[in-house]
Parts: sequence; structure tokens; C-alpha cells
Amino acid sequence: MTELNVKLLKWQQTVWKNNERFQVIAAGRRCGKSRYAAWRMIVAALDSKPGEVWYIGLTQGNARDIMWSLLHDLARPVIRSSHVNNLQITLINGSMISLKGSDRPDTMRGASLKLAVLDEAAFMKSSVWEEIIRPALADQKGKAVFIGTPEGRNWFYELFAYADKAEDTDWAAYHFTSYDNEMLDKAEIDNAKKSMSTHIFNQEFMASFNAKESELFKESWLKFDTEEPEGGDYYISIDLAGFEDVTSISQGKSKRLDSTAISVVKVNEDGWWVAEIIHGRWDLNSTAEEIFDIIEHYQPIAVGIEKGIAKQ
Repeated sequence: MTELNVKLLKWQQTVWKNNERFQVIAAGRRCGKSRYAAWRMIVAALDSKPGEVWYIGLTQGNARDIMWSLLHDLARPVIRSSHVNNLQITLINGSMISLKGSDRPDTMRGASLKLAVLDEAAFMKSSVWEEIIRPALADQKGKAVFIGTPEGRNWFYELFAYADKAEDTDWAAYHFTSYDNEMLDKAEIDNAKKSMSTHIFNQEFMASFNAKESELFKESWLKFDTEEPEGGDYYISIDLAGFEDVTSISQGKSKRLDSTAISVVKVNEDGWWVAEIIHGRWDLNSTAEEIFDIIEHYQPIAVGIEKGIAKQ
């Protein structure tokens, strides 16, 4: 009987044990995401359940560079054959693991999948999942693993937030930093931090979903104080979203909405003190009421609203 020597990091063991149908894993660089994905695919392919197993990279070349050698190293005892030209590995039970590229979505239509791994999902188009991979999992009730480092708050962030709500038991979200890989030298990560911007370090090593523009304010500039400073003037800034009828949009629908954000700051010679941030998805009348109410309460000396049709 052929045996595989499956060795997992502590965080990998936790996620493996839980084994939800859809796992969204945001993790820092060198955290061990690809190795976890490789073991998941090997074990799924060895299962007698019908259906294909796919690893989807940004491009097929990218998928080959990340996963081809790794799969051969881990699955060598159970590999019957492999073909580098079409990037397919056949195991001893006849099941195949195929490496695909998200940049060629039309070549992935029509499959029946029991497992799909979307690597660096934040850099893919959401349509790859919604229009191609999700339907391909339906007949076998297949599973999917989304892994990668964040790229701001795009569709991968929204998928992570949905999975993190715990309202849908098929879904689960996991967040790990590079520090969670006990095989990495923590001092090396600390050393990398010294020469990197706050945003890039937080994104690449800490798997932060903050947008790049958040680097406008350095982390070292921020202080947390609940006591309002004496003196100063209030200012209000408003970032308007579209005035959609949000009540008609179901939770599971793929359409994603922006939120209107209203920030209130008190400014004096010592700096800015953030009094309140209000955000939500409102129709036109409700948005106007929110704005007028907060202006009446704080009596700011200036209100700023971004230019555009929403302001008009």
C-alpha cells in the first residue's frame, strides 16, 4: 500500500481539520499557502469521488512555476504519469490534477470539478469564479479553496467578508500572517519590515486588506485617544456612493455596492481628532437626512463633498 508523508504547519492543520466546502484563506508571503493547496488537491484526486481537480493560477505559466514541481515532490509515490505540455498529472487511481490559467477563462468551460484551488484570487477577475468555476462544482457538489495575499478591498475581500460572517456554514474565512509559519525566521520578517513601506509590508507579510491609498497616513502618525481635545474646529468630508435601491439586492447576488462614508474631524494646532465615521448604503433621501443631521449636530466650519453626479 502506497503511503504519503503529509506534513502540515499548525495553521494548515487547523484549516485541514475544519474542511469546509469553501475556504477563503488570506495569508502573508511564505506562509505555506501553496503547499496546503497541493496537499488538498492530491488527497481530493485520490478520493474515489468522480470529477476533476484543478489548480488555477493567474496564467498557466504562473501555475506551472508555482505548482508543477511542488506536486511532483509531494505526490511522487502516487503519480502514474504527467504531461508538461498540457500540465496534467494522472495519479495511480486514474484521477487527474490539471493546472489552468485564469487569463484564459473560455478554455475552462464545461468541466465537472470536485475541487478547485484559485491561487492569488485577489488578482483574478471575479467572473472566473462566478461564471465558470462555481457552475463547474454544482453537479459533484465540489469544493473550492481561495488563497492569496490581498490586493486592497476588491472582490476577494468581499468574498472573505462573506465567508467570515459565519451565516453560511459552507463557507469559512481564515487570516494568517507570515509570522504564522513556524518554519520562517521571525527576525527575517522583522528585518524586511525596516526597508518596506507600511502598506506594502502589511499587505505582503500581514495579509492586510487595507487599500494602497491608506498609506497616505503613516501608522506612526496615529494615536488612539477617546477624549476629545479642547479647542479646534469641526470639518466634515463626504464620499458619496450611488443611490441604489439596496433593499432589492439579495445577499447572495454577485452585484457589489459601495458605501457612502461621512467623516467628522476636529482640527487644532496639535492635529486632527476623528470624532466619528458614519457609513452605509442609503437611497437619496436617507443619504441627505444623514448629512443634514450630522451637520446640525457638529456645526462644522466646512463640508467637503467629492465632485460628480452624486454631489449634484
